[in-house]
Amino acid sequence: MPSLGKKILSAFIEMEDKTKKEEDATTHPVQASPPPPRGTETRAATDTDHKFSDYFNKLFADANLPGPDYYEFAKMTEAMHVIKDESARFVAAFAGLQAQGLDKQKLLSSAQEYLKILDADAAAFHNTVDQALLDKVQNKKKEVEQVQEHIQKLSQEIQHLQQQIGVLTQEIAENEAKIENSTSGYEAAMTGNRNKLLQDIEKIKQHIL
Repeated sequence: MPSLGKKILSAFIEMEDKTKKEEDATTHPVQASPPPPRGTETRAATDTDHKFSDYFNKLFADANLPGPDYYEFAKMTEAMHVIKDESARFVAAFAGLQAQGLDKQKLLSSAQEYLKILDADAAAFHNTVDQALLDKVQNKKKEVEQVQEHIQKLSQEIQHLQQQIGVLTQEIAENEAKIENSTSGYEAAMTGNRNKLLQDIEKIKQHIL
């Protein structure tokens, strides 16, 4: 079951399961997405604002206790937005709820309770943000550094192998030249000796009876 902090964070940003993400990447290769149309950034910002607003509205609604308190007071002052004077709105909203049993002390004490709820929610959110930063940012940075180090090592190894190739290529050329020279020398000497033997054979036949 996800923690409270993860629930909070997932309400605002995508918190994908790493294993599922890797499986999806294997079975469904990611295709390049077209560039977002103009105005997408503005819509995204507006959507984010609504997401935050909806989240905190739900947070207060879930924490709301039976009977009038700060939650109903805040909703009523919002509904009275046509009244431009803030003081008049507050007085009118309080008067409407006072008939239902709300007094100033309960209004203030319930406001403090909602403040505590906000503080607890913020603490859970920031704890999860810290963990998300560690998992999704800091650890990824370390992975990048490790990959870069591996690339550097591979580059050094490639450079070393290229040097070895150069040395071997030079040795091959030298050995080929030596073998060709030896072959040419052998063939010349062998031909000379063979010719001499043939000549000597003829001379022996001629001179020795």
